[in-house]
Amino acid sequence: MYRRHPGPRKCFDVAVPCSVVNLKPNKSFSVPFACKSPPSVLHSILHAVKVARFEIARLSVNQEVMVVKWYREPLVHFLAIGALLFGIHLYLNDPYASSSNARIEVSANDIELLRARWVKQWQRPPIADELQGLIEAHVREEVLYREALALGLDKDDTIVRRRMAQKMEFLVADAAVPTEPDKTELRAYFEANQERYREPVRLSFTHIYFNPDRRGSSAQTDAEAVLTRLQATEQPHRRARDLGDRFMLAQDYVEKGVPDIARDFGPAFAQRLIELEPGEWQGPIASGYGLHLIYVSDRVESRLLDFAAVSEKVRSDFLVDKRREANELAYQRLRERFKIVIAAPPEDQERLALKNEK
Repeated sequence: MYRRHPGPRKCFDVAVPCSVVNLKPNKSFSVPFACKSPPSVLHSILHAVKVARFEIARLSVNQEVMVVKWYREPLVHFLAIGALLFGIHLYLNDPYASSSNARIEVSANDIELLRARWVKQWQRPPIADELQGLIEAHVREEVLYREALALGLDKDDTIVRRRMAQKMEFLVADAAVPTEPDKTELRAYFEANQERYREPVRLSFTHIYFNPDRRGSSAQTDAEAVLTRLQATEQPHRRARDLGDRFMLAQDYVEKGVPDIARDFGPAFAQRLIELEPGEWQGPIASGYGLHLIYVSDRVESRLLDFAAVSEKVRSDFLVDKRREANELAYQRLRERFKIVIAAPPEDQERLALKNEK
């Protein structure tokens, strides 16, 4: 096929069929040429076919050269090797490569455990649909758990680390069960730890409370003024509490031990209180609530309890201490398996740097 070009000369574009030049189907190769008369078109078409074949051969050679250069690029080699290594890594580290990892089995013991948990919570056995729901929930949890492990979600998680460390401590504690002590061991333990079994000082007292939130900076002077008044008039202590502010806890305490007083008012208050002499108003003493004037009406001194009265507590404390010692020994043995490297704190590093500069 050909079409005539406009102009003074008779020019034509010859569309060479694909079958002639071995191009792809439905394609053609156009070659422009000029001729003086239409009868020479056939000769020109033959010439165009020769030109087209030459051009296609030249393009094919250039494409082959480009392909050869593409194969020789170092970047291509690097990408190919990387893809190969990545594929090998995935194959070797596939968590489901073995049938054991890809198999989830719910045993009869698992089902019985699920049933027992249901009975403990609902006080009745589960029906068939409820039991099936428990089993499906168990399978769902196992599937999600294994997928989480495959993705490494258990790593760098503080909660998971603490839980696993706690479970390891439980295992060590279960393995370190001390033997039952005899009376000789308990007596020796009691003699070595007598202060544990000493009954603390017990005090009976009344206090007058001065609220610093209500009185502000005058709370101290108000307390001292009331103390002077009480010491001068010897007013009965049970009526004197009305001279202060309302207190959220009790005003009168009877035979309270030091630990109980420390729990209500704080350790510093309890320590000051046991230093006071009974029978007179004293203070003011500060607590976490404010200021207090104190009247100690009775004091029972500390005394050591008899072994017979605390033998059960001695036995319990003995077993707890032995278990703690066994756990610590097991931990030290585990610790010896590792090389512990601890960096210096930042403040120590700064001091060391300043020392080196000097």
